[in-house]
Amino acid sequence: MIHTPRTLFVILLSLVLAGVEAKASAVSQKTCDLLIVGGTESGWAAAIQAARMDVPKILIVHDGEWLGGQYTEQALACVDENKGTGRVGWGVDWHPMKRSFHRSGLFKELMDQIEAFNTEKYGSPMPGKPWHGPSTFRPTEAETVFRGMLQPYIDSGQVEVIWNHYPVQADVDSSGDHPRLTGLSFAKLGTETPSLHVSAGMTIDASDWGDAIQVSGTGFEYGPDPPERYGEPSAPKDAPLNEMNPITWAMIVEESDGETPISQPANFDDRNYPRATPFSHQEFAHLNWDVKNPGLGSILHWPPAGQESKRQLSVYSVRRIVDGYSSKDGKTSILLNYMNGQDYPLERLPKHVVEQLEATEPGASQKNIVVMTREQREIVFNDAKQHALGVLYHLQNFVHDRAQDKANSFRNFHLSSEFGTADHLPPKPYIRESLRLKAMYMMREQDGRNRDGETKTKAKPRFSHVMYPDGLFAWQFHYDFHRTGRTYLVEEGDSGPWIDYHKPNRHTKFLSDRCVFPLRSLIPETMDGLIGAQGNVGFSSIVSAAIRLHDQRIHIGQAAGATAAVALKRSQQPRAFPYDREKLEELRDALCGGTEGAVPLLIWPFRDLKPADESFAAVNRLAMLGLLPLSPREVDFHPDELADEPWMRKVLERSGVQSKLSSQPITRGQFCQKVWKQVQQQGWDAFAFERKSPSDVDGDGIADSDDALLYTPNEPITFKIDREPLTPETDGLPRAVEEESLFAVDFCGPGVKPASGFQQDRGERYSEKRGYGWSRSLTNSHRKRNAVTGAHDSFIFTRTNDRWELELDNGDYLVELCVGDSGHEQLLQSVVVEGESVVERETTDQGRFREVSAELSVQDGRLTIDIGSGEAGSNTCLNWVRVFKRKR
Repeated sequence: MIHTPRTLFVILLSLVLAGVEAKASAVSQKTCDLLIVGGTESGWAAAIQAARMDVPKILIVHDGEWLGGQYTEQALACVDENKGTGRVGWGVDWHPMKRSFHRSGLFKELMDQIEAFNTEKYGSPMPGKPWHGPSTFRPTEAETVFRGMLQPYIDSGQVEVIWNHYPVQADVDSSGDHPRLTGLSFAKLGTETPSLHVSAGMTIDASDWGDAIQVSGTGFEYGPDPPERYGEPSAPKDAPLNEMNPITWAMIVEESDGETPISQPANFDDRNYPRATPFSHQEFAHLNWDVKNPGLGSILHWPPAGQESKRQLSVYSVRRIVDGYSSKDGKTSILLNYMNGQDYPLERLPKHVVEQLEATEPGASQKNIVVMTREQREIVFNDAKQHALGVLYHLQNFVHDRAQDKANSFRNFHLSSEFGTADHLPPKPYIRESLRLKAMYMMREQDGRNRDGETKTKAKPRFSHVMYPDGLFAWQFHYDFHRTGRTYLVEEGDSGPWIDYHKPNRHTKFLSDRCVFPLRSLIPETMDGLIGAQGNVGFSSIVSAAIRLHDQRIHIGQAAGATAAVALKRSQQPRAFPYDREKLEELRDALCGGTEGAVPLLIWPFRDLKPADESFAAVNRLAMLGLLPLSPREVDFHPDELADEPWMRKVLERSGVQSKLSSQPITRGQFCQKVWKQVQQQGWDAFAFERKSPSDVDGDGIADSDDALLYTPNEPITFKIDREPLTPETDGLPRAVEEESLFAVDFCGPGVKPASGFQQDRGERYSEKRGYGWSRSLTNSHRKRNAVTGAHDSFIFTRTNDRWELELDNGDYLVELCVGDSGHEQLLQSVVVEGESVVERETTDQGRFREVSAELSVQDGRLTIDIGSGEAGSNTCLNWVRVFKRKR
């Protein structure tokens, strides 16, 4: 047959069209109401919340085969929860670490089921007895719980899960005021060609690296925020773009019947691990790193035989997940997620990693991991795995060989096979920081950072300086940066061993107060049809370090799921909700008390409220509306205490409810239930928002995108320490008295003239001739600041324990004393007078003091004052002491 050019063209065109049609038909097509990208803990929570709110069709697409994110496929099997200051809050008796809030919402439902499983299998809800914690689990067993809680919605057809796919293309409708995401195309892992297309009314990005946000062109940020971006007080200057909170490849090891050492990992060098144990530190403390003083320290490798079971600080027990000596299981298993050697910084990558990355793309080694390709991330991941395995190899060999007691050696442990991977490691690393959605509002450090002092040592329980008016759940934690920097040996450079180190302001010393998470931080600044979740939400890099815990990520997902459900039900984009009181309260209702069969979620960060309290929802909702008179320090609500009349009248006045006060006793919680019922009945018109301009709702000159207090005119939020005015108890000055003291001593030291009316103490040992002095010489432990005038400008100090005595006749006395420092903050000061504690673990700020008095009896001819506790980091500074004869 002869083909003319025309017939050849027709044949070729037909073949091309047939190929296109075949290719299109190979792409599976799905439609759903809600698409959730990522089966992480946040994606899982979003699906359950949305299903409970009757979203008809929900599709989860996950780039793996595990539900649960950091709980499961990242193997973070020792739970970290909202935590603040003090030792009061949620917790168990045997563990001193107390949490800021009682568990609530889907997080409580999940942990109740995990701990019930633990009780059945191991004989205890918390079988690990870890130093950290206290709640632990096996990742594969937690994943079973995640699946079990989602399964009823899968069985009903309401939820579908597709595994091992990731987004590669996006459908964006640009015809409206805002671009709108309408669908995503997914490829199977290991390929780049779309094989699945999903059209969705709303999409939630709960993936590890913000995959949907990236492919859709939605705005996002990554890496350190410079100071000028958000005005944060601890923002780094000139930080490299690829600096991030490090990743860690966690490991689960379990007890073996004999020695089971692993093979030596690639690129192994014992010098990578000088912090791993005291043996390691002793051997490698002298190494010459190219960053000076990177900070070295270590903890015990493992407990001696017979002392394994108790809670204690060691590599063995810091994150032990099952204690084999006390559990029904009989086998110990341990999470190795050890920041003293296992973390993997993401800047200054090793030479062999740089070379592999550069081979894929020039400049790839300088890219932030967020915007690396999957192939490039795998190069980094593979080296992080080898580095983590090096920790175990170091423990099994270097440390094992030097330890005399080998009963609990890691050489008797093997990597768990529960993940089903060839290397017995979890499928993914623990990801502390990802991209950050450019949202309607970006949470900033100064909004929530504690203002009692520069660091968390002086923090006391309080609500945040900014309580976002569109808050959806409560949170609190320190701004937790692991070591973000990497330093190499001077002699070998980036071809040799390395360790990580803390860069300036990248540490754990700053604490947030009791905060709420704003709805606006879930919603993209420009893109419709999309909601952020997991770590892909609107906060700065610094704030992201404080909102990455197990409970917080579930709360974020739950809030995202509720937001999507309300948006779908109302056929409205979520960006309208912060300005619409009715929609905002509908969303809060779904989270806190309005979803049948669900544990309500804590919205306002009270310390003592429990979901089981009958008034839980009413108190939360009234507080969030600003209808409860609350001071910043009033962190406990006391729902079971009787309500007093003045307080009740204030609540009624704020709420606008017309109600007579009953003469019958009523608790605070019961009164809130009564008022909340009436508030709901009267509707939301009284609480509607007045919009003064399209971009500045409260007309204060701050654009809504930068306005933390959206509906309240205010000045821009800046960070400053709340310094209370000095009082007679804190100014360091002795009180004016008419009677003369029997004895007054100024601890001013050698060469310093004592204040008027005081004798001088030079820190000398007690002598009978002088009649006062110390149990040992402290002549070198004096300081004078020349900052103020008086006896409080100088002091004697101890970081251990020391005793001062004064010869006195037996009898009754009044003793006054002062501790503090006019020039510097001083930590954890303690003073005991005649056996009575008068100053206990007190931290004083620069120029502030703690003045106390004590009435006491001397019965042995000497007044005895003990200063210092010996606690690590403490420094007790004693300024002056006065003694008066007590009048009867």
